[in-house]
Amino acid sequence: MSSLTKKRQRFLNWKTLLGIVVSFGGIYLGFRRFDGQTFLISLKETDLWLFGMAMLIMVIQVFLRAVRWRYLLRPLKRIPLRYVFGSQMVCYFGNYVFPLRFGEILRTYALNSRSGLSMVSIFGTVVVERLLDVIFFLILFPVTIMVYAAVWPHWVRWSGIVAAGLMLLIILLIIFFRKSRDKVDRFLTEKLSRSRFGTLVQPLQRFLEGLRTLQGTPHLTAVVVMTLVIWVVSILNVWVAGLAVHVFFSFQNLLLLFFVTSAIIAVPSAPGYVGTYHAGAIGILLYMGFPLSQAQVIAVILHAVGFIALTSIGCGYFLKYHLHVRDVASDTDNKELIKESGE
Repeated sequence: MSSLTKKRQRFLNWKTLLGIVVSFGGIYLGFRRFDGQTFLISLKETDLWLFGMAMLIMVIQVFLRAVRWRYLLRPLKRIPLRYVFGSQMVCYFGNYVFPLRFGEILRTYALNSRSGLSMVSIFGTVVVERLLDVIFFLILFPVTIMVYAAVWPHWVRWSGIVAAGLMLLIILLIIFFRKSRDKVDRFLTEKLSRSRFGTLVQPLQRFLEGLRTLQGTPHLTAVVVMTLVIWVVSILNVWVAGLAVHVFFSFQNLLLLFFVTSAIIAVPSAPGYVGTYHAGAIGILLYMGFPLSQAQVIAVILHAVGFIALTSIGCGYFLKYHLHVRDVASDTDNKELIKESGE
């Protein structure tokens, strides 16, 4: 089998195809009833100044993520913020353009080329970043539902209960892992790896390693504060994007839209969360009482804010750093990371 065929198979596997099918399903659900004329009229009424402001806020959010990532990297090596920010932008470009969340590998490779830090060490901090966002989601989502339980739909409340349960499970894992670390490691390597659930070993090891790194970071307070600020700025971005299409979200609707769209991007999809993001946003906007045509415009604008701003800037850094997908995908050291990033 030729190397070109192997590279294609690395991207065109069942996960990629599943994502494409799910995305087409999302596009169908969100736009099966579509009035092009009404849509274009509403789109033309978009306030471009506010749309530009929303894109600026999106870039600021990525900058804040770069600052947080730099705190996680600091115990390994002090890296200039401009390299961390550039690599973060490359990540968003990769996630919007390539399948399998390939942006995570691209940013690891980009920072490796700028800093000389090993790929494995950098990717470890990426895992910690993922873990941080998951933990904050699992904390903030149930707390918000407790406040708005009387007005939000039943399925959202049940989602909050599930999130709270997962958060409790993570807390129990942290406690158990701290007391019985050696036992956990032996169970994973000696028992679970030999069972039919052996494929779970590596993701679990990465998860536990992320917890270990997070507990040991000397800048934990700064990282937690930065994560909270990032989430506040992200919510602000949704609000400003709504203003761009002349929609003033109430605080409860703003939070509901934010949490739903944040959760929906975890669903397998084509590059850029196309289809899944739109279907999720349109569905929750319809629940809020928006007309279908207006909900479609809002969903498109919300997605376009990130897509245009981050893809264009990220592409600039991708070219500036002279990155080549062919080299990244063919690097032997990256093959396992590519596999893990898609899990």
